[in-house]
Amino acid sequence: MDKNTLDSDVRTIIDGASARLLAPRPGECLVCYVFRQLGEFGCNGTHRFAEGYRDRTAPRATALLERLGSMGACCCDCEMFLNAFTLAHKPWITSMPFGELIGTRFDRDEAVDLRGAFGIDEPPSSTVYLCCRLVRRGSTQPCGNWSRIRRR
Repeated sequence: MDKNTLDSDVRTIIDGASARLLAPRPGECLVCYVFRQLGEFGCNGTHRFAEGYRDRTAPRATALLERLGSMGACCCDCEMFLNAFTLAHKPWITSMPFGELIGTRFDRDEAVDLRGAFGIDEPPSSTVYLCCRLVRRGSTQPCGNWSRIRRR
């Protein structure tokens, strides 16, 4: 196998894996998607995940960034969680095995910090997953896991 063929094969594998990691799950809402991606890759000071979601799932939502900006998320994805959205009183969390397939992972220490949001007094004994409550295709609205932060 020559170097060009090997490079091409490696590029194909990497492109396929990154496409799977970055693709929104079927029915996943914008906010759950951005939350999941920020947990994996962190913020780079842009709306790369919100724009990626829009481009893949809701291309007709041309005013998405302006709407996020009016909510206080004007500069980057992580501002969505600082200024625009917070976990609802009782988000859908699970420690069931399917959670790994459809949810965003929280380890025990993170869950301890989020006890109030989960509506439980004791931290879970195992890993928990925040699972999107799903939205219709083409929507950029949050699912029921998220509440708007009202700005004054």
